Amino acid sequence: MKKIKILGIAPYESLRVLMLQAGQKRNDIELTVFTGDLEAGAEIASKFTPNDYDYIVSRGGTAQLIRKVSSIPVVEIVISLYDLLRCMQLAQSSSNHYALIGFPNITKNTSFLSTLLHYNMDIFTIHNQAEAENTLKQINESDYDVILSDSISNSLSKAYRFRSILITSGVESIESTFDQVVLYGTMYQETLHQSKLYRCLLETHPFDVYAFSAEGELLYHSRNDLYSGAMKKLMAGLVPSVLKDGHKKVYRKYSGVLASISGSLKEIDGENIVQFYVNLRKVPLSLLKNGLHYLDKEELLNDPENFYMKVVPQPFIEKLTREFHSSHAPVFVLGEHGMDKQHFIEMLYLQSGEQNNPLALLDCSRLSNEKNWNFLMQDMNSPLSDTGTTIYIRNINFLAEPQFSELIYTIKDTGLSKRNRIIFELTHTEGEEYPERYLFIKNTLSCITIEIPPLREIRQALPHMAGLIIGICNVESGKEIAGFDPEALRVLQNYDWPFNFTQLKRVISRLAAMTGEPYIKAKDVLSVLFNEQKEVQPSKPSEHFPDAVSGLDLHKTLDQINREIIEIVIREEGGNQSAAARRLGISRTTLWRLLKE
Repeated sequence: MKKIKILGIAPYESLRVLMLQAGQKRNDIELTVFTGDLEAGAEIASKFTPNDYDYIVSRGGTAQLIRKVSSIPVVEIVISLYDLLRCMQLAQSSSNHYALIGFPNITKNTSFLSTLLHYNMDIFTIHNQAEAENTLKQINESDYDVILSDSISNSLSKAYRFRSILITSGVESIESTFDQVVLYGTMYQETLHQSKLYRCLLETHPFDVYAFSAEGELLYHSRNDLYSGAMKKLMAGLVPSVLKDGHKKVYRKYSGVLASISGSLKEIDGENIVQFYVNLRKVPLSLLKNGLHYLDKEELLNDPENFYMKVVPQPFIEKLTREFHSSHAPVFVLGEHGMDKQHFIEMLYLQSGEQNNPLALLDCSRLSNEKNWNFLMQDMNSPLSDTGTTIYIRNINFLAEPQFSELIYTIKDTGLSKRNRIIFELTHTEGEEYPERYLFIKNTLSCITIEIPPLREIRQALPHMAGLIIGICNVESGKEIAGFDPEALRVLQNYDWPFNFTQLKRVISRLAAMTGEPYIKAKDVLSVLFNEQKEVQPSKPSEHFPDAVSGLDLHKTLDQINREIIEIVIREEGGNQSAAARRLGISRTTLWRLLKE
């Protein structure tokens, strides 16, 4: 082990000599000693840095002043009981009336010796130079022959009539102090060696390590100046989430690559520490732009268009999430056209235990690039190499047969679903045959199936959904639409919505664009729905309305179309206006008003 470098500052010359003599007997220290009392000693110490010396050794008030001006650790030479006894006997032999002035570390031990040995002496405790001077002034007129003092009081006593005896440190105290310094230095060097070893190991690790306090203060990082302030700020911003949930994983684009940031909560000596592992994943830019996208909890919670989380009846949500949590097997999410399966899957993710890890969205329709495909299947930075990630695979029907087989067997053979949550999607309407690929995936991977209820089965949620969509339209267009007339809402609820959420958003967006009133009217809803039906299903324009309207001329004005619809329905109901109003989803009063317009 290398020698401990010590800077000695002796308040008086004889102490310097003793320190040098004690130092010459040792081969474990490298000693330099200067003489300097109080401010003079502090001035000498201030000229050196921790690069020059490992420790400073001094005593008394000089040591205290040095601590204020130097960043080098200071070890004080302790005045031993033997040092005190020697000076007390010296005073006893030369005077019958003497006193001691010193700091608490001296006066406490002196009081103990005085009581034990029945010495008749007065003891004055001081805490700084000002107190020392005031004490000397107060006792100046006393009949003390001798004053026992530390270096501060000894220097000040020269201005008065007192004969002062300096309490000196003996060789034993100096040697004990050097032993203490070597012990401290040995322990510090061992700790420093371990720290350098761990840092060396971490620097060669593929991940970079950062540690933050619970207050977001950076405590440690394995590599200097690797990341910008923005990246460090991002990690500091994630600290509250990790403190709350115990862990957190996000992906962020950084300097043209994807940064994987994994945080976890540690407790060290009762202190909460948040640790981050950062891995720069070299994902092809084309794949990030098209076929691969990473989302996290905060982004999804702030998505204004996720209707599932906001308005879908709770019993449906609870039922579907129970099905999702029933197994860790891959999941097939089935739904009709327009069911917005992505938002539903995002809701499942937010209800799962993996919500603090990323959601990876893999769009197979954009994986035609051979480089992107090879990255996905072979690269260690691929989401298929992840652990704890929810992987959502879309449009798997777009894959060529060799790619399809390779992906499915890779998921099976590597046990990918045991390390991650795998979710597929399929557009399927009740009564239709299931595609061959769905059956193959379901049987090969032992998938569980979750079916999203179509909009017609959750009609009670439709007013809330419509309100949310109107709110979005208001923001986008600057309008101030307050909502729908009650009759208009009933028309919306009575419609079957063959294209579900997608169609609902499209219809309401059209209504918001065409209305100039605070509330959307039933007649406008009827007209837009018939036009919508004609556009999306031209061969059967009235499938979701009364059969008799199939021959409707949609080139007429809105008022003409509305009146013609009403007349057709009344005829079909044998002139019963109440029955016609029920079929149209409006009140009889509204029906009568529309006939009069």
